[in-house]
Amino acid sequence: MLFQFNRDNQIQGNEADPDQLEEIVRGRLDRILQQVTRVEVHLGHVKESRTDNPEFRCSIEVRPEGMGAVAAAAEGVGVEAVVRSASDKVLHAFDKAVGKRAARAGGH
Repeated sequence: MLFQFNRDNQIQGNEADPDQLEEIVRGRLDRILQQVTRVEVHLGHVKESRTDNPEFRCSIEVRPEGMGAVAAAAEGVGVEAVVRSASDKVLHAFDKAVGKRAARAGGH
């Protein structure tokens, strides 16, 4: 499985350690990783919030074998928090996509 991490040029290295973020994503998606050929994580700086904490956007796309890409995104304060949230959302989207595929296969 290929893991690809991308961040925009406004995010500093100390804000987003790729190895640490990969560990978070792998931990959250552990039960589906055998079914996935690729995981892409995109992290970007959105804006400064009212509390002077930077806000980030994380989108995660997984490519299951034999299916189209499944993606989800999250925004919020704190890099690790948005990565966890996006990971959970893409896991939910994956489960939903696989469920629909199984329902279609069983219906024919």
